[in-house]
Amino acid sequence: MDLPCNDNDRLLLNSSTTVYLGDGAKARFWHNNWLDGEAPRYLAPNLFQLVSRKNRTVQHELRNNNWIRSLRRLITTATHIEEFVSLWIRIQDVHLAQGVEDSITWKWTPDGNYSTRSAYRIQFRGSFAKFPRDHIWKAQMENKCKVFTWILIHGKILTADNLQKRGWPHQEHCVLCNGPLEIGLHLCICCPFAKAVWNQVLTWEHFDGILGQQQEDPLQIMPWWEKAASKAPPADQKRFNGLVILVAGSCEDQRRH
Repeated sequence: MDLPCNDNDRLLLNSSTTVYLGDGAKARFWHNNWLDGEAPRYLAPNLFQLVSRKNRTVQHELRNNNWIRSLRRLITTATHIEEFVSLWIRIQDVHLAQGVEDSITWKWTPDGNYSTRSAYRIQFRGSFAKFPRDHIWKAQMENKCKVFTWILIHGKILTADNLQKRGWPHQEHCVLCNGPLEIGLHLCICCPFAKAVWNQVLTWEHFDGILGQQQEDPLQIMPWWEKAASKAPPADQKRFNGLVILVAGSCEDQRRH
């Protein structure tokens, strides 16, 4: 149960593991989340600053209340006193099991064992929106169009909003409808020109009922696409996804010309 070397690693460790206390010989008193699923250093952060030896085990620190002796200075402030009393009360209910080893379970794998792959993935959880990539890469469409659409759904094509962020010259309104500031969502779905293209293409391909009568414009491309694709028959979903890519590319081409 060796600790990582920096605070970010310790935060990842504590949020990703569950420590089951046995004899307390492995779990670190201040750093591991052994106390009601939390680490004492986060329960009493100001008190933690007074600790002289921060890496001792639970077993060592609970013996004869050594954790109190490890405080370098007298507790004088109200904050320190409040944290000390709160921590002391919680520790009174802790009982070590002699002869039973501490155990640690990793939350992000089915068997509870740590893996580098799961640790890498969890660091990016929530940093990007999930999207069924097969909607793009398995669609019936040319690869160059798929690449454009992949860039589009990640908000990286050079529409007016992205040009504005970079301080580059740009149109203040959509060049196709003279409407709001051009963003990817508006260009490919919400623009009156895009809607007209959608209606025509879906009629040609007999997908008339998939989009139906939209009462309001969607807020994001990906949820809209997933919902629309789910309405297509399974045998036709690749073809429908290809049409989404085709219409998006057509709107982009029209904008450029």
